[in-house]
Amino acid sequence: MDTFSDALLALAAPRLGVAAERSARLNRALEGTTFRRDLEAGVAWSDDRRMAAGILGSHAEDNTFQWSWVVPGFAGTPAAAHAERLREIGERHGVPELTEPLVDLGGFYDPRAAADDLALLAVALLEASAAIRHGHGGRALTFIVADAPELTAGGPDAERAADCLRRAADLLGDYDARRYTDAMVRGYAEHHGLAVRESEIELPGGAVPFPSGDDGRSGLLLVNELDVNGPVPPSVLATAAPALACALAGQNALIDRLSEDGVDWRTPPAWDPAAGTLRFGDAVTVQAREIGVFRPDGTWVWTEGDGTARAKELVAGGGEASWAAAEADLSGHPRPAHVAELLACTAARLGGGWGAWSVPGPGGERRFALVDPEEPDIGADAMLAALHTSANIVQQLVLRKDRYEVTRAMALGLFEHCGYVPWGAGEPEFLMGVQGLYQARAYVSVDGTIYRLSSGLFGQPG
Repeated sequence: MDTFSDALLALAAPRLGVAAERSARLNRALEGTTFRRDLEAGVAWSDDRRMAAGILGSHAEDNTFQWSWVVPGFAGTPAAAHAERLREIGERHGVPELTEPLVDLGGFYDPRAAADDLALLAVALLEASAAIRHGHGGRALTFIVADAPELTAGGPDAERAADCLRRAADLLGDYDARRYTDAMVRGYAEHHGLAVRESEIELPGGAVPFPSGDDGRSGLLLVNELDVNGPVPPSVLATAAPALACALAGQNALIDRLSEDGVDWRTPPAWDPAAGTLRFGDAVTVQAREIGVFRPDGTWVWTEGDGTARAKELVAGGGEASWAAAEADLSGHPRPAHVAELLACTAARLGGGWGAWSVPGPGGERRFALVDPEEPDIGADAMLAALHTSANIVQQLVLRKDRYEVTRAMALGLFEHCGYVPWGAGEPEFLMGVQGLYQARAYVSVDGTIYRLSSGLFGQPG
């Protein structure tokens, strides 16, 4: 599918303006609070304020949305209660998106934005307060539905009502459903007991016109996102994220070379510290430089060198001084392995390496910079695979407000490293690099993360 069904949009439209208003109110109420949840029990808290909550579903990196009622162990539990109510609504009114266990959003222009919109449409049909999303690995998302009427009730004011109605109209317009805008506005007016005069709603603080298609897209964020725990400062990621992508691209290029030579790259190479080489079987030997060790207890231990010194300067100057210690304790970070990967790849690149490699051992994973003068060519597939992996790592280390700029630096830095000229014509919807007649594209969602990658002849659609 590349749009939502008329059955879904027509059913949700009369409730959509109210849903937008409730969502905006709950988002304001959650700002600056600690949000906790026990979804198995069907509850959540904003500081000490309790609310009903459950799991709507999840959006995967393959751009599918799975309702929680299909997840083993969730059916019949408080966690899936809202989603099961939604399925009943779908069965009663013939709405396919609500009755299919897995909804394919891959045909939508921006599948991640479509997942947000589907969650908001669900909130409207449930007459709940809001949808809240959080990452649960890579770029996957879990959508929570929250119901806190004491935080979202009340009459409208003219300025905020206009913004909420315009955002609801935007959603309908995105799916060629502006014909439902009148029903959306009248549903809002009826909910609040407001008079409608021709193309305006009468509010105590002033009249609100019906939104039109010429209003421009509202920036109102309706689906709240729980920020990641332990974010890396953007001043660090501006350098570290491109370094991560470039080092992983070099690693992928070496994997391709080893595979062509019939060497199983999964077999750990032998490290010869005297010669400074990694030996892969009897066929391939690569010059390398040790960067550090990531111990099983979550400690990152630096190995002295030019790259490590420069990486230490970067993290210390960016506000993470503890990571510049000879032994950096990462065990308290929610993503210690991701931070270790980021540090190792950054040191590899800043020290002049073209790739990074990991060798497991009893003392932990030893990390190396690949510095062999015979640098393998990085093909388009190796490059885009590295960007895919880097996006999964960085997604879990960066705040949403900083994500687009970090993603942009990461993608364009990698393209340039691989010989592609950065091309800004498609920004912010996609980031592009051009090499002769060929192009590489990273499609970026409205939430600042990559949702699709492509390469091919210049001018061809991705």
